[in-house]
Amino acid sequence: PNMNLVRDPRWGRAQEVYSEDPFLSSLYTAKFVSGAQQGNESKPERMQAAACCKHYAAYDTESIPVKRVNFSATVDSRNMWETYMPVFRSCVQSGQAAHVMCSYNAINGVPTCGDPKLLNGILRDQWKWPGFVVSDYDAWANIYRSHAYCPNMTCAAATGLNAGMDQEVGSDLAIAQLQAAIDSHMTTEEAVTTAFKRLFRIRLQLGMH
Repeated sequence: PNMNLVRDPRWGRAQEVYSEDPFLSSLYTAKFVSGAQQGNESKPERMQAAACCKHYAAYDTESIPVKRVNFSATVDSRNMWETYMPVFRSCVQSGQAAHVMCSYNAINGVPTCGDPKLLNGILRDQWKWPGFVVSDYDAWANIYRSHAYCPNMTCAAATGLNAGMDQEVGSDLAIAQLQAAIDSHMTTEEAVTTAFKRLFRIRLQLGMH
């Protein structure tokens, strides 16, 4: 589900989300995700669908005040944890969502799809979540293309993978450079293997074998 909060009434996707309230949105999200994923009576261990928590995080803009692929949200620690994070924590811990989609924007200058504190740090180390992270459409490549956080696409590929990315949506601009990133010692084959395992664990839970 789209779980972002309505922070600005000009946002053109407000009709997609639950509310402007973190607590209410958290409750709706957990129920939606657990209901969508739960197995049937004959095979309760299987998921019926792999739900995605999006867009992670601090994302609620399209083109105002700037384009979403260039926007960097300025968020202090208290606002981040009291406003933006509760709904995602509910999605991955209470709802046990299969995957999370990182957003187009940056937070305090760091693209969300290349932020190791946001992906591996919070999702996996702090919240103990086992799922996979997928980029919004070309958001992994945008670590280089629109945010200029990296000097080239090889760096963007490594930055995303090392931060906790597992799958690229859209083109293959980033993942096509993973071999070059490995050859340049910017990332490792083990990191690719870890991402592969996260993706295929969900495929097996969906019965795709």
